[in-house]
Amino acid sequence: MKVEKFVYHVLICVICCPILVLSYKEALGGHYVIDEKDHKHATEAPCATCPRNGVCVPKIQCPSHIRPGANYPRCHIDRQHIGVCCFSGNSHAAEPDLASRSSINIEDVKAVHNSSLQKLSDWLRKETLLDRDTSIQRETVPFYSQHEYIKEATDVGHGGLLNVFAAQELRARQAISDDDLALGLTQDTYGLFCPKPPSCPNVPSKYRRIDGNCNNFNHPSWGAALTAYERVLPPDYRDGTWAFRLSASGSPLPSARDVSNALLLAENHQSRSHNLMFMQFGHFLAHDLSAGVLFRTANDSVPSCCSADGTHLPIEHQHWACAAIDVSPKDPFYGQFDKRCLNFVRTQLAPWSDCVVGYAKQMNGATHYLDLSQVYGSSLKKSRSLRGVGGLLKSFHDYGRTLLPLTKRHECLTEKHGAACFDSGDNRGNQIISLTLLHTLFLREHNRIARALALINPEWDEEKIFHEARRIVQAEFQNIVYKEWLPLLIGTKLMKLFRITPTKGYSTNYDPRVNPAVTAEFASAAMRFGHSTVDGKMMLFNPQTGEVSETLSTPEVMFQPSRLRLKPFLDRILVGMSWQPMLNVGPFMSNSLSQFLFHGGNPYGLDLAAMNIQRGRDYGLRPYNDYRMLIGLNPFEFTTFSPNAAQRLASVYGAPQDIDLWIGGLLEKPIDGGLLGPTFSQILADQFARLKAGDRYFFEHGPDVNPGAFTISQLLELKKATLSRIICDNSDHIELVSQSPNAFLRADLPGNEPVPCDSPDIPAIDLRLFKEEQHH
Repeated sequence: MKVEKFVYHVLICVICCPILVLSYKEALGGHYVIDEKDHKHATEAPCATCPRNGVCVPKIQCPSHIRPGANYPRCHIDRQHIGVCCFSGNSHAAEPDLASRSSINIEDVKAVHNSSLQKLSDWLRKETLLDRDTSIQRETVPFYSQHEYIKEATDVGHGGLLNVFAAQELRARQAISDDDLALGLTQDTYGLFCPKPPSCPNVPSKYRRIDGNCNNFNHPSWGAALTAYERVLPPDYRDGTWAFRLSASGSPLPSARDVSNALLLAENHQSRSHNLMFMQFGHFLAHDLSAGVLFRTANDSVPSCCSADGTHLPIEHQHWACAAIDVSPKDPFYGQFDKRCLNFVRTQLAPWSDCVVGYAKQMNGATHYLDLSQVYGSSLKKSRSLRGVGGLLKSFHDYGRTLLPLTKRHECLTEKHGAACFDSGDNRGNQIISLTLLHTLFLREHNRIARALALINPEWDEEKIFHEARRIVQAEFQNIVYKEWLPLLIGTKLMKLFRITPTKGYSTNYDPRVNPAVTAEFASAAMRFGHSTVDGKMMLFNPQTGEVSETLSTPEVMFQPSRLRLKPFLDRILVGMSWQPMLNVGPFMSNSLSQFLFHGGNPYGLDLAAMNIQRGRDYGLRPYNDYRMLIGLNPFEFTTFSPNAAQRLASVYGAPQDIDLWIGGLLEKPIDGGLLGPTFSQILADQFARLKAGDRYFFEHGPDVNPGAFTISQLLELKKATLSRIICDNSDHIELVSQSPNAFLRADLPGNEPVPCDSPDIPAIDLRLFKEEQHH
């Protein structure tokens, strides 16, 4: 009877929830048409209860639903959204794939071990033979100085290469198929290189590890620094392992610089609601989650792929990680400098988390968690170098003002007397002065809280003061991200759909099966939406008159943070970022980023748009249309866009299936209540859902999950945290005496007018709740 009832429910679901079953080529590469009812509210009722213990989730959280033969009925997530009954979680393989998988011979893997080691040896030998003149020296090029050399990263990167070499040879021997690689069906092999698992205590620490290890009991390295980015969809490498994808016609994709020239316009479309602080906080947040580690030469420099005369280096003089961007002789900007080559170096690889042989996965140098690693560092060595006495972070005391500590790295452009170059938990903190400013605010916030805790708990030693202050500041940061910043980006409806709306008390959505790792699509495409919102200038406002007192060119404050030493400057830029609108998200980019990025005093710099496109190809991102299909939308054809956009797209791309994800995402119209189109919005929502559900130490999780859980009264107090409060508590109070309640919205927006910092509209956290009770 139970079996009959189960079959009945399955049949009802299959009948009432029609689904699309496509061939693999149609599903992930061909031209297809998805019926409108697949992404709109259908008239027939989807399953009320998923069969076979399936879970009703948004389609992006069940990538295997588009696999051929996958029978995943539709279901109602809520009254407005239809998802799929998922039986495979974030796995790319559907149930039929697992049932029919071929067994891979362990002996075949062992046989390629020696050849893989030999290939790596040959590559490293070539690396040592490269002439020193072909390497970009760290001290002369600001952009590359931020890519810190980490010996452990090099060792892990060599291991990632070994496993890719093995996959390439096994594929050449037809010992594994493209499907085996794409779907991760090589679990029964063993990797040629596997890092030692971290040593975790039997009783978990109250405080999260600096390096991200030991968060998940069953997978202690999940989310740790120097581990791989994961993927929303399997990669599109032309060889199945690591080579750049080809166009739909089989020819190379257009030059990333040509795409940038054709599609990224230098236009300013100011936001009516969001200010420059919203943009800059997104930049600060991205650095917490992602730090691609580039390959380096044997002498610890980032390779140069271009010669001094602006052309490509001969192949025999190029590092094997070179993937320089071609520049046309007719380029409207670089052509005047006879520049035919933009330097680009590929990202180091990391082994798979379960150490299997598989396709290339890129390495993240930061922890994958929202833990302010850009402030505290992602390694114990870095963290210790930033620690001061008394549980404080080191700082530079500049005539009574606290600034970031100075660094000895030679990345800042001015070294005259009085010039400053600052250190932080992330080597990119000097990229632009507004980013340095946020680093300064959070350093000051840590030290402010540490001093307060020391007074409230005089029996604490400096080790406990440091970790308790760090725990509180991390909680403030997480609250700001989910309560203030993210809803303004993707809208409250999508927040609710992905279950990432802040709770009133403890959260209940921790899931130890969720890998929190940042996805390649998030890091190299979706989160880079912010590059289109950067203005070419920064305005400083006079707080008395409300008029612009000074305008700074954005390229002139890249790697030039010394202005922060001017006494009123910090307050003035904070006021300016509150009033100045950011630019709307779209296919736009300021010339300051597309021509003069990190120019280093030269008459030209790099093109950030071209680098974003090339980085997506480096990471093996699939074409834009594949991600639209994943979330249940029709694929775009050129005619779908406006005639002007269609003409520009067709001028560089041979077919709609060639469009890069970053480009397609910027071309979409924003969803209701958000700034981005549906594809980027869902990639971001999926990532922030992973970051919360997969993080045992997330501040909302209760004591049944989180070893460092706050008491309910402390938690409710922490939920008062806002960026406006952090600005009020940590500005210099020279010219900034008031602040808008919502720091991410324009100060001239009705209802968000600046109020005094002691106003109840900017509530303060009562740190007295963090007095430790003494038990005798």
